[in-house]
Amino acid sequence: MRRRSLLAAVPLALTLVAGCSAFEEAAPPDEALETARTAFVDAGTVGFDLKQSAIPEGRNGVSAANGSGIIDETTPKFQGQVTGVIDGNSAGVEIIAIDEDTWMSFFTKDFNPVDMADLGAPNPAEFFRVGSGVDQILASTTDAAEGERTRSGDTVLQEYTGQVPATEIERLFNLGKGADAFDVTYGIEPDSGQLRSVEITGDFYEEAETTFTLDIKDYGKTVEITKPSS
Repeated sequence: MRRRSLLAAVPLALTLVAGCSAFEEAAPPDEALETARTAFVDAGTVGFDLKQSAIPEGRNGVSAANGSGIIDETTPKFQGQVTGVIDGNSAGVEIIAIDEDTWMSFFTKDFNPVDMADLGAPNPAEFFRVGSGVDQILASTTDAAEGERTRSGDTVLQEYTGQVPATEIERLFNLGKGADAFDVTYGIEPDSGQLRSVEITGDFYEEAETTFTLDIKDYGKTVEITKPSS
């Protein structure tokens, strides 16, 4: 009888523990964003998935991107797949970006130099430049406020909301000219303090409001990105 009573108490104990964990106090918004910024910079490398909700008709732009980035102040790097719209045609290409230089492979094994601005797209390496990339988006966030606890797969994230000045978005995305500010929602893993998701919504285009969603993973994973051979 005693053994049965003890076994019956186990689910209740687990429920209480889970409940306590779920209701732990979140870190203050400014503290959480600074911790996330530091963790991002200190990681050195991250995995990167970017999606855009829609590209207005007649516009060039990036609809999705995924790959790896090397975080650095002077020589940030990116390598991965980029999907976008160029002159009305949807295409997927591989991009290598090192500092201000970018190369594209389009249905070939060879990489050719390309100016991302000519395509109406940002240089993906700039997302990983310390002082002006993703870390600067965090640093420039105003009106930060605690949001909800959410779940991404097996990971619990604490959301924080705020606003980012349009000048920061325009510089990084090469979009948003004439806008005032953009709404942002961060998903931060409470235990590690790592930034795992960023959702930015606003007038990236004059025609319609758009949302970019950025998922970040693989903090500190070994990554090698080199200039393509000529």
